[in-house]
Amino acid sequence: MTAEKLRRQAAFVRETARRIAREPTLGREVLRLLATRGRSTIRLRLPWLPFRLIDELEAVVCAGTRVFEYGGGGSTLWFLDRGAFVVTVEHDREWTEILKKGVTSDNWTLLVRPIADGPTDYVEAIATYPDNWFDVVVVDGRARRRCVSRASSKVKPGGLLLVDDVNRQKHARAAQGVAWPRRDVIGFAPAKLELAHTAVLTRPAA
Repeated sequence: MTAEKLRRQAAFVRETARRIAREPTLGREVLRLLATRGRSTIRLRLPWLPFRLIDELEAVVCAGTRVFEYGGGGSTLWFLDRGAFVVTVEHDREWTEILKKGVTSDNWTLLVRPIADGPTDYVEAIATYPDNWFDVVVVDGRARRRCVSRASSKVKPGGLLLVDDVNRQKHARAAQGVAWPRRDVIGFAPAKLELAHTAVLTRPAA
């Protein structure tokens, strides 16, 4: 094990202890994290989102739910397992091939948009869909601020726009341009050796 990995693990243990001391219910999430045993989210068929947010989505996502993802993975499989119709845009061809091998559902649409010449085609991948079309949009790929701006009109009233990793400096402002009710969900996530921070924006019903 490298020194850098040991450092990261030690920092994770310290942060875990501090968080649990402030919020004891997080202890249950640590057990769920340990149960993943380092497996990838593809193998786990789980989103790379906080466990508590995954639990919330269980009550929202069902057969017929329409989902758009900027960036696919275990979340793609999880949504499809619940009968959702999922559109995923990917820029990385190698990762695209991995997804193709793992996904067999007819409910899945994959859009490949390389970004060698810039992210515009990637950002605009959602543009062909009508406004108010998707129940859930997940922004977990490139150019997140632009993706949030482009996708907001495509979310149904009452629908959710999820922006992951908002604790990271380069993504901290990604959700700031959307004036919807927002709450940040912080907790442990599958196969993630750090706390996950996801902004959940809900489009007002009227």
